[in-house]
Amino acid sequence: MFVHLLPELATGGSELSETIGMIPYAPSHLIEAILFLIALLGVLVVFSIDVLAQRQTFLFSISSWLHLSSFAAINYLYAYSLPSLIGTGIEYGILFTVAIAGHVLLADRFSVIHHPKRFRHRNRWIGSAALVLGLLNAFLFHPISDLTLAFATAFLGGGLLMTVFREELPAANSTRLLWFLSGSGGMAILLIIPMLKHA
Repeated sequence: MFVHLLPELATGGSELSETIGMIPYAPSHLIEAILFLIALLGVLVVFSIDVLAQRQTFLFSISSWLHLSSFAAINYLYAYSLPSLIGTGIEYGILFTVAIAGHVLLADRFSVIHHPKRFRHRNRWIGSAALVLGLLNAFLFHPISDLTLAFATAFLGGGLLMTVFREELPAANSTRLLWFLSGSGGMAILLIIPMLKHA
């Protein structure tokens, strides 16, 4: 997330500030922050869904659909962006796929725990179909504009950040800190090396 997504948002923000017609209306540094604000909105939406679902029973069914929708959208976006990532380098594409597979498995676990019946009968198939649809869209149809993809990636990336903090960070009292730091550092290095080769 921090090695790939946040730099991607920074790059998208600088490109957004150069979009024709934007500069006269707002300072460039404000425009560059827009994607980060959209990512923050994604964090707040996912967190709000979780809180409301736990406090209001009538919202539990709605939260199930919202979790499913965000899960499918994230799967679609990953599959859609994978060909361009492989264009950056096959090693980078493979490492990114492995990292995202870990996120998807944890999202599966969250769905199994909180929505077991729906996950077994429907959610897993919709998530898988979203992956296939994303790849088909990337290979067969003309890609959507970079700006639209940047906005969607920022919002869903913010939601994914919330998922990472909620599901993937171990509890403080059960953390083996050295292993955690070593794994995080090793993954960061593996993701940075292909980026340096293509800089």
